[in-house]
Amino acid sequence: MRILVTNDDGIDAPGLHAVATALLAEGHDITIAAPAEECSGSGSSLGTLEHGAAIGYEHRRFAHLPGVEAISFDAPPAFAVFSACAGVFGPAPDLVVSGINPGHNTGRMVLNSSTVAAALTASTLGVRGLAVSCGFPPAHRFDTASKVAVDVTRWMIAHSAPRTVLNVNVPDVDLAALEGARIAPLAPRGLLGLTFEKSPDSVRLLRYANTERLGTGTDSALVRDGYVAISALQAVVSAPEDLDVAAYVETRLPLAADR
Repeated sequence: MRILVTNDDGIDAPGLHAVATALLAEGHDITIAAPAEECSGSGSSLGTLEHGAAIGYEHRRFAHLPGVEAISFDAPPAFAVFSACAGVFGPAPDLVVSGINPGHNTGRMVLNSSTVAAALTASTLGVRGLAVSCGFPPAHRFDTASKVAVDVTRWMIAHSAPRTVLNVNVPDVDLAALEGARIAPLAPRGLLGLTFEKSPDSVRLLRYANTERLGTGTDSALVRDGYVAISALQAVVSAPEDLDVAAYVETRLPLAADR
């Protein structure tokens, strides 16, 4: 299986190397394509869409990943995935694995996660995507998350349909201490809470661990309670035709043809 490994923390981040090492040990054909530097929170941004824009890249090699081609980009992870799936650096991958992110990506705010967006970007190009996250340092457990990622990868190879995207969040415990794995809807709130402090010339972003009002059986609640939470996601799709705005557009919005 050709697997592209990416992340949003930069090509030297330990979470990326943990999952790449685990997947390589499984015998997969691994390529790494990731941003050169930290790009967290960039969502699905490509960095630029300007015609003729030249995006820098560099080939890298890592002694502990023999035979693995690695490319770092001066761009967010969505760009790395886009170029790789477009065949710029060889055959397109069969699966994109994004992570392991230090910090859980749960709840509706996954919209802003560039770890998750990298997997969603793959799906828009016909490639399956897997995003994997655990908790923040120093409690993070890349070892446990890597083993879970390998297991989920096996399932996706054997059973998942094209364009499948799974968002997997792993508690920071020993593998044997996991309560199990559950399919989970997105929570109203993520395990990562954000707040802001306004000053005369800036807005300061502060994050905190959120454990309240997570709903029942949601991805956030399950991870809090020791379960691996697996959420199936979709890239951008059209809203249902019965959405209220449809009636408004058809009956009230003044269109050029009606003038």
